[in-house]
Amino acid sequence: MNVRLKNCLLFVLAIFMSVFAVTVLYSATVYKTDYADYTTYGTGDLGLKALYLLTGKCGFRVSRYHYPVKFLRDNPVMVAYCPAGSVFNDNEEKNGLRNWLNNGNTLVVILDHRNIDNLWIFDYISENRRWYETENAGNVTITWYGLENGVICVLDSADRFLNKNISDNTGAAVAFINVLARINNPKVVFNEYYRFMQKPAPGLWDLIGHTGQLIVIQLVTVVLLVVIRGWKTFGRVRGDREMTKRAENEIVMALAGLYQKEKAYSLVLSNYYGRFVRRYGGYLRTAGYVRDKALPLLNECEYYLRTGDLSKKKLKEIVLGLQKLELEISNRNQRQRKE
Repeated sequence: MNVRLKNCLLFVLAIFMSVFAVTVLYSATVYKTDYADYTTYGTGDLGLKALYLLTGKCGFRVSRYHYPVKFLRDNPVMVAYCPAGSVFNDNEEKNGLRNWLNNGNTLVVILDHRNIDNLWIFDYISENRRWYETENAGNVTITWYGLENGVICVLDSADRFLNKNISDNTGAAVAFINVLARINNPKVVFNEYYRFMQKPAPGLWDLIGHTGQLIVIQLVTVVLLVVIRGWKTFGRVRGDREMTKRAENEIVMALAGLYQKEKAYSLVLSNYYGRFVRRYGGYLRTAGYVRDKALPLLNECEYYLRTGDLSKKKLKEIVLGLQKLELEISNRNQRQRKE
């Protein structure tokens, strides 16, 4: 790959990373300057940011949800704060919420007198409830409705959960955390879809989740690096196939090659010598033809192993001598067996 093409690809990579960073920052701050009241993004008096952060601080895995309920996965506890009737009472949303509750999930609804009569959910409760239970926590009334499979929990006094009131001694924060503790589900989502902070449907990027997004980013980075840099085995020095121009480096490489060859010759001879001694040690300890013929050759092996001054020609000569001696010993053994 020529230098000009590499520079162009690096420029494209820089633009891609810049656009990606801007997109991430925008997605993280899109609601910071334009959000409705009564949302978990709100840091003002009418926001719910304090309740959202408190839920996370108490050990729950808290997140926000911006889609119709039919796309909700992982069976978390869903919290709906004063859901808007125009969204909550939509026929498609009704069917989705019924199916979600029938799967054994739990819905926590925080309401006040302003919208309690406008929601279809209470007609559904009156038709399908199996049991109900009411309790008080400070100034908040908690009502539990058990359905055939799912559970709906209704908390009143919605204004007490706002940022401006939640720190007051009204028991709203304690009541909410106690409700989540009783449900005993570590995953909690605050439904922002019912507060008009909605998206029509999650895209592929949202569906794959944070883990999938991280994997995609890593794969894209690897592909770009391979295209720009070229594939190299881990640990290989770049340019290892190019000729080294500096004379001193060439000398060092040549000496290193000779040293490796010499070490290899000695290693081969050591293997042959050790194998021969182990296999024919009995013959070497007994006076006779084999011992007399083998000792000079073995002494020569010991000399070269000790000094390391061994050439390829000499190695070949010694190895052939050892192999020839092994053949003679084998033939003598066969003749002795026949006799």
